[in-house]
Amino acid sequence: MSANDTIEITFPDGVWSVDRQTSEIGFQVNGMWGLQTVRGQFGSFDGRLDVQEGRAGGELTIDSASLDTALKKRDQHLRSKAFFDVERHPQIRFTTTAVTARPGGITVSGDLIVRSSRVRLDVPVEVAPHEGIISLRGETTVSREAAGLAWNVLGMIRGEAKLHAKLTLKRTPSGG
Repeated sequence: MSANDTIEITFPDGVWSVDRQTSEIGFQVNGMWGLQTVRGQFGSFDGRLDVQEGRAGGELTIDSASLDTALKKRDQHLRSKAFFDVERHPQIRFTTTAVTARPGGITVSGDLIVRSSRVRLDVPVEVAPHEGIISLRGETTVSREAAGLAWNVLGMIRGEAKLHAKLTLKRTPSGG
């Protein structure tokens, strides 16, 4: 098989839910004039993928106040109006608009909603199906300005934010 061959990934029909215990959603951005990489994770999120007749759609919802960069003062600033404004915008959402096969996996296309900003993303995703679960791993970059997170006193923050997700999906029992 060559690197340009498309691998057909098939998801069994049904509703698949994110297992929060074995999943991770995080970000990194260059701060301090590019001298320091700030990494963080979100501790509270939920998601599902609905698969019917080879078509898939889903949504990932993240509690924006659950961010953790391992520095309490920075986390408070990131939760403030200057960044995520968690009081007025308690959730970050990614809504899937398409799932397409690509060499080595799939591309998940959708809309990321942060605050009142909507950003279109195409995320390359590695897929590892196992008995009863599906593991997904993807990362992409997003313009902080496009996502409404443009605060940058004295040019301290450099470049785009890198987002990553490692999700374990488990089939939801019928009727759930």
